[in-house]
Amino acid sequence: MTVTLREVSSHYPAAAGCDALYEVSAPGLGIIAVIALHDLSAGPGVGGVRRRRYPSLGAAVVEAAALAEQMTLKTSLADLPVGGAMATLVDRDGLDLAAAYELLGRAVEQLGGAFLCGADAGTGATELDWLRRGTTHVNRVSQGQATSTAAGVIAACEAALHHLGADPGAGFRALVQGIGATGREIALGLARKGARLALADVDPERPRGLAAELEGAEIVAPEDALAQDVAIFAPCAVGAPIAVADIERMRMKIVCGAANQQLREPCVALELDAAGILYVPDFAANAGAVIEGVVSWLGEKEPGGTAARVADAVGAIGPRVAEILADAAANDCTPLEAALDRIGRPGPDCR
Repeated sequence: MTVTLREVSSHYPAAAGCDALYEVSAPGLGIIAVIALHDLSAGPGVGGVRRRRYPSLGAAVVEAAALAEQMTLKTSLADLPVGGAMATLVDRDGLDLAAAYELLGRAVEQLGGAFLCGADAGTGATELDWLRRGTTHVNRVSQGQATSTAAGVIAACEAALHHLGADPGAGFRALVQGIGATGREIALGLARKGARLALADVDPERPRGLAAELEGAEIVAPEDALAQDVAIFAPCAVGAPIAVADIERMRMKIVCGAANQQLREPCVALELDAAGILYVPDFAANAGAVIEGVVSWLGEKEPGGTAARVADAVGAIGPRVAEILADAAANDCTPLEAALDRIGRPGPDCR
């Protein structure tokens, strides 16, 4: 079966900031995916393949473009020689997933190395193997994205606690929203740091199963998660961004988690700051998986211990977050503005 790759960035306002946007289609299947290449100025675009049941093709485009930009921010802040990209695969009833992933792989191959793709929500080890039937440009992550992402988020949480003058070792309360693979790792890691856990998920079985492993863990209804009196609120769920209207009921001291696009819009960061809530920019805290992936990919071309380089690179997330928070305090700006300034990008126009 042939696959067609068509550049369509001029058709979608959401792609205005992207270097390129492609529709991927095949006879009899129609459009099966969207590939957004946000910024290739530093090197090839790196990002995942997210598979969801999108309500429209436009929704798949919006998410691909937004997540590709997030990847650019992550890789720039980590000073990696790559840019940001993302693919969204449009799932539906009756879709032959193995065939769809292989066709998407062929489209990635047509890009000639401009997109190095990897795992994301809906795409795991099996799906990556299907992609490899069509392309060689698939990241090989050794320990899985959940472990590296969780390590970075936990380090960022500790940096935020220290910034507020708290001693993580003295115990604190944390709520993890979204108990998927990454949320689970974060909850377990925070528990090892002495946290008393509250867990929330739209699937009640997930927090119930984890709570059985964590002494004293509390299960919270998803609709009540934002109102919990906790030191750390860790958003790790897809599609649950914080809006300005939510802030009046939020009682946490810190927002720091693994989810992408945690804010409904960037200006929410200013409102959180005004409310005395410390928001750690998502792209600063949750970059562990992409850092591991890129460092591992570079390690295939360089001699030496890749594992040690990965550990060092992921381990730099905590100190980097600490510097961002210190810069924000010194310059009377939000951590989001400080992080963006660090990579030469303008902050949101909210004031």
